[in-house]
Amino acid sequence: MPKTVQSTLFLLVLTLVVIFARPGFGLNSVPASPSSEAVSPAENLDPRFWLADTLDLQAELNAHQVALSEWIESINRSNLEFLCLGEIHNQAFRQFLAQDIFSQLDVDVLMLEADPPQVEQFLSQVEAGIPSISLFGADIAAVIRAVQARNPDVQVLGVDETAQQTAWKNLEEVHAERQRLSRDGFIAQNIRQQFRPGSRHVALFGGSHCSLYDVGLGNSRPFFLHLAGVLTAREQMKSALIISAKQTNLFALTMRKAGLDNQLLAFPDTKAIAPTAYNFRWDLKSFWDNYDVMIHFPTP
Repeated sequence: MPKTVQSTLFLLVLTLVVIFARPGFGLNSVPASPSSEAVSPAENLDPRFWLADTLDLQAELNAHQVALSEWIESINRSNLEFLCLGEIHNQAFRQFLAQDIFSQLDVDVLMLEADPPQVEQFLSQVEAGIPSISLFGADIAAVIRAVQARNPDVQVLGVDETAQQTAWKNLEEVHAERQRLSRDGFIAQNIRQQFRPGSRHVALFGGSHCSLYDVGLGNSRPFFLHLAGVLTAREQMKSALIISAKQTNLFALTMRKAGLDNQLLAFPDTKAIAPTAYNFRWDLKSFWDNYDVMIHFPTP
């Protein structure tokens, strides 16, 4: 084989070796731009279109939370006339209410989720020294004692639907084409009839009754919404939902995500929480939109 042919073949083989050894080398290769490699991916998107992350949410929640005692002191100094406290009917909540809220909160009238005969019986049992009294399966005696210790002149009332009102509602349901009576409507009426202007009323009910929208009552308007603007000026009414760190709802999970699950605190103005901080999640927004105040407590 002529030497010139051998040299040509050798150069061709050498070229192929270089190309396969360095795949980015060749006529069709496009060298990477040094400037594009140095830019962070986030910088390629206008910051106005960024998602919020855990740190953003944490900062927003920290900016709008206060110690529970600070919130209670602000209520005591205010002219608030009606506070709806939404609870879960279990022992952890009742213990928290007695020890951490009603031991500090000034209350003139306590309204319970029971009818008048039930509450009269509760008061007689408390006076007789009975240590524990069940209301929806959890002790209410400690709550009553805490309220009475704070204000010996407190009035404790049962404002739930009475037996007669239940009968009227059931009769309408059976015989009327249109159903207009509801338990929460009767509760609202009972509260209004016993309302004392200038006094501070606290209604302790299941959380759904204290909401601004129906979040679990089954096509029934919450009594707090019935009363808003009717009972007294809206700025003198507040609805508050109490949440335990041990609950599995989205609010409790969000508190864990933000590292706040071991803290006792309150969010006194839920409307101040920016929806952008939680990326406008509707199921989480329903907590912030449904109540004026959110209260979070850790449970052992």
